[in-house]
Amino acid sequence: MDAVLGSLLADSASTLGAGLEASLLAHDTPHYRGASPGVVRARCDRLVAAFVAAARLTDAQPFERYVRGIVAERVAEGFALREVQQALSALEALVWPLAVAAGGDTDSVVRRLALVTGIVGRGKDELARAFLDEAERADAQVARLQQRLDALFKGTEPPPTV
Repeated sequence: MDAVLGSLLADSASTLGAGLEASLLAHDTPHYRGASPGVVRARCDRLVAAFVAAARLTDAQPFERYVRGIVAERVAEGFALREVQQALSALEALVWPLAVAAGGDTDSVVRRLALVTGIVGRGKDELARAFLDEAERADAQVARLQQRLDALFKGTEPPPTV
């Protein structure tokens, strides 16, 4: 990543976290809106930090790992996929102006925007995969529980022979 964008992202991390929190609270994101402000802000700051770390490395993998790591927690809390997607989209929308503000020739700006979109896009892909994995695990657990319930209702006596 170029040094100007890296510096802007690092210097703007707190502002990005606050902007992300405001965006989530302004949209139809009931689980973020229902959480305490301290929790939402801390989550926003961690998401921004994971993004900044990935951008500095020009490698989306740290961001993908972070996103995958939060999915089980969000699913357990009842978050819808679209709520977490909103967080990633809002982050991208907040970072784009910084990428443009870093200045330079058109090619430099386009490379920065591609980096930002690439990292967030890979995060969104990982988010979808992780949500699907969680749904499959939940479905398998429901099937196992249903089998156990069915077995309990069958009783212990063998069926009558004819």
